[in-house]
Amino acid sequence: MKEKKTIALVSNTSWSIYNFRLGLIRHLKKCGFKVVVIAPKDAFTAKLIEEGISFSQINISNYGTNPLQELKTMRNLYRAYSRIKPDLIFHFTIKPNIYGGIAAAISRIPSILVTTGMGSLFAFKNILVRWITLILYRFAALLSKEVWFLNESDEKIFIDKKIVSPSKSRILPSEGINTDWFKVRKPKNYNDPITLMFAGRLLYDKGVQQFIDAARIIKKKYPFVQFQLLGFVDQSNPNSVPYQKIEEWQKAKIIKYLGETTDVRPFMDQATCLVFPSFYREGVSRILMEAAAMETPIITTDNVGCREVVDHNKNGFIIPTKNVQSLVEAIEEFISMEPQDRMVMGKLGRKKVLKEFDEKIILKEYEKTIGRVLNIETPSVITTKKAKVLN
Repeated sequence: MKEKKTIALVSNTSWSIYNFRLGLIRHLKKCGFKVVVIAPKDAFTAKLIEEGISFSQINISNYGTNPLQELKTMRNLYRAYSRIKPDLIFHFTIKPNIYGGIAAAISRIPSILVTTGMGSLFAFKNILVRWITLILYRFAALLSKEVWFLNESDEKIFIDKKIVSPSKSRILPSEGINTDWFKVRKPKNYNDPITLMFAGRLLYDKGVQQFIDAARIIKKKYPFVQFQLLGFVDQSNPNSVPYQKIEEWQKAKIIKYLGETTDVRPFMDQATCLVFPSFYREGVSRILMEAAAMETPIITTDNVGCREVVDHNKNGFIIPTKNVQSLVEAIEEFISMEPQDRMVMGKLGRKKVLKEFDEKIILKEYEKTIGRVLNIETPSVITTKKAKVLN
């Protein structure tokens, strides 16, 4: 590669770029690219700058629908692109996909929209807002080089609704995780007492209430079973669980709240099973991939972005969404298992992640795409499946 090309990554939070795409940033830098992150400033911005990348701040109101504010967002993205002049832009999440995709086209810069999950795209109560959003998404997809999806269900919806044409659509098998980082660091205890942990953003549509309701029932019959809640409260999200509720649940001794963390591994080491009864439109749930990679059995729902990580009765159990009784039954089945069988379940989870969701697989896809779109030869630094990946 004769000249140093600039790749821009655009998202609605610095947090998501750091936590989900740090491996991608490091990989692109190692391949010789200049990396620019364009996102709102938050607690993880400094961590991104520490990585030696350029950072450009932009304000995005994730849940706002004010037309003037939305136009301002698109204008600011256009100005950022005109100033930075990246060679290729990857957009992540709904608003960067829509406004960034249009702004990139106006700037005559090729871009790729990465649909990391449906989120609230079809959940707007205002029909006019939903209709305008879909039209804008369709326009942005038309102007972009490609639209990536993390699962077949999301891709089908977009194609059926004619938001994207099949010729531009591609499936990226998750955003991947670093399996050298997420692995068992000491022998995992699959014996009693059993610790069932929920981890993730504390949103009602992630299944927090179903987890609590099941815990109430299980603890009456199996008082030795421990329930833990790990995650942060996004106070800007209307579906967030308020701190007051968490305090009530903890005082009632239903759960133990573990707070929030930037490193889930010590908590996953202690968990016997991850319980994640989500009905949120996940892309592919990262916490499920992390749990499976760390040989933690999983109980989750038959929900898009969740069922992809679990093979029922192999590395965990899949239950219907919003069904507390089914969740209770799955937990009871897990409790009745022999420790050896729980261990086998955990081992099969890691085996699945290594085969399907290893970050190395995803990084190769980015390499190929960048080479194809920019018509350059990318100097791959991943030579074999056992190649070392930076932590």
